[in-house]
Amino acid sequence: MPTTDDPAPAGRSVTLDEAFAEAQALHRSGRIAPAHAIYLRILEAAPEHVSALHFAGVAAFQLGHAEDATALIEAALRLDPDYADAHNNLGNVLKRRGEIGRARAHYERALALRPNDPDALNNVGTLLRAEHRLVEALAAFDGVVALRPDHVEAHHNRGNVLIALGRDDEGLVEYQRALMLRPYDRNSYRQLGAAFYSTNRVDDAAEVYRRWLALMPDDAEAKHMLAACTGEGVPARASNEMVKLVFDTFAMSFDAVLARLEYRAPALVAETVLLVRGEASADATILDAGCGTGLGGPLLRPYAKRLVGVDISERMLEAARARGSYDELVVGDLTSYLEGHAATYDLVTSIDTLVYFGDLAPVVAGVVNALTDSGHFVFSIERAEPAEAPRGFRLNPHGRYSHTEGYVSELLKRSGLSAVTFREVVLRKEAGKPVPGYVVAAGRRAW
Repeated sequence: MPTTDDPAPAGRSVTLDEAFAEAQALHRSGRIAPAHAIYLRILEAAPEHVSALHFAGVAAFQLGHAEDATALIEAALRLDPDYADAHNNLGNVLKRRGEIGRARAHYERALALRPNDPDALNNVGTLLRAEHRLVEALAAFDGVVALRPDHVEAHHNRGNVLIALGRDDEGLVEYQRALMLRPYDRNSYRQLGAAFYSTNRVDDAAEVYRRWLALMPDDAEAKHMLAACTGEGVPARASNEMVKLVFDTFAMSFDAVLARLEYRAPALVAETVLLVRGEASADATILDAGCGTGLGGPLLRPYAKRLVGVDISERMLEAARARGSYDELVVGDLTSYLEGHAATYDLVTSIDTLVYFGDLAPVVAGVVNALTDSGHFVFSIERAEPAEAPRGFRLNPHGRYSHTEGYVSELLKRSGLSAVTFREVVLRKEAGKPVPGYVVAAGRRAW
């Protein structure tokens, strides 16, 4: 069916089928934005084009617009309730938005419509793992591999579950299989390296990162992790490129991963905010520095007349936006942002962000610049013992920095902050073990 409005970029009249084929070709080649634009122009001419609705939603999701993606794919399903791929992809979107129950329903509907769909079964397995139903999750991933032995994500997921079940050697085999199937896949190197260092095989992890760098010499994450495992060429902080790579990759699964790790940092920081500011009165201008997916937003909102979040990862901020707690979300470098907002904030919080800084002096100076005269700085860090961190901080094999109490206390005093409060806490678990840390509060005046 021809249309007078040309949905393709060729400047000529085309049929809807031709336009859709062009959008699909662009989509498959990774040119998401132009594909999305063509899908939308198709929908201007044919609002009930089911496939265009579905794939416009998929493209919107890939571009970081989860709310738009939900609306588009739901519209496709209203027109075709038995569209299995649309159910599966809507499940992916809802999972990212934290709507796990609805995601499960759509994954299960996709499986009911197409019982041997390995992608839908893999997605069900990821939800089971998120709910700590490890044996059931393993059975789901076994099913995926039986249906499609070259399903790389299923091998990754199967490895994750086997490690969680204490079957470390079997888990390592799964990661290695994934790497053989997709030798240029960054995630395969990341997973295999993490499995080695989490089982105390740090030298083996370093060798994985060397192989990764041999294939991708400029990869910021590979460079950082090799330094973390060898202690050679340790940077003063993780580069913006490295942090962005990591968190753009994990944005979709970040909250579920932290839930499995019994992550407590947001609640611990909120408890300390109560200590320094008293009962919430919605009168403070607050910066959530390194806000990630916004887990701290709902806890800080009662104190805020204005709540701003800043993070280097656009994908993490998309998840934070969906929480609806923030007045403004900013993509940018944390230190640069602080330097550009003098005397702006009554409270700056940093939840599990300073673990990507070794030398804390630049970021603390930025916080001092950004605080009002009576402002407070509340943050979490991982704990290092002085004997293992003679400089006051160290880069650990997992890629995060830990700090000594003496280093942080002295730095805050030199920076003009006083009345330092340290709370020794357990931030989360890693490899089944508690991760010790501190929640620290400092201010320009005593309280």
